[in-house]
Amino acid sequence: MVSFLAKIEHGCLILRDAGSGDDVSDWDPVSSSWYREGSSLIFGVQAGVDGPVECEVWKSAPPAMLPANLFEVSLPCPSGWLVLHDPNEHARMQFAGFRESVLCSVMVDDPQFPSKVQILLREEGR
Repeated sequence: MVSFLAKIEHGCLILRDAGSGDDVSDWDPVSSSWYREGSSLIFGVQAGVDGPVECEVWKSAPPAMLPANLFEVSLPCPSGWLVLHDPNEHARMQFAGFRESVLCSVMVDDPQFPSKVQILLREEGR
């Protein structure tokens, strides 16, 4: 497990394949809490003006899951590397060990304005 605490200026995080050039700018946060385009996805979190966001990334189930499942989706990962970052790249993490695609589950403390996020990454079929 890895984690970080950061003020996220634009109120969103991006999870993508390290080699992806997919554009997630078509996302409308008013109509959906998350959006996927190709090998990239974007989802809403609490904006930096409201305080920091605590984010945990897990490759196995955390001991205590947050109450709300924001989404679960299969994400293509042809490079074998995933990158999690905010649009300004103030917070950035890179993860290895995935082949072809990864099942991404995002759990949050509040579906509207998450201040705590758990991202569970599992290889497809496991």
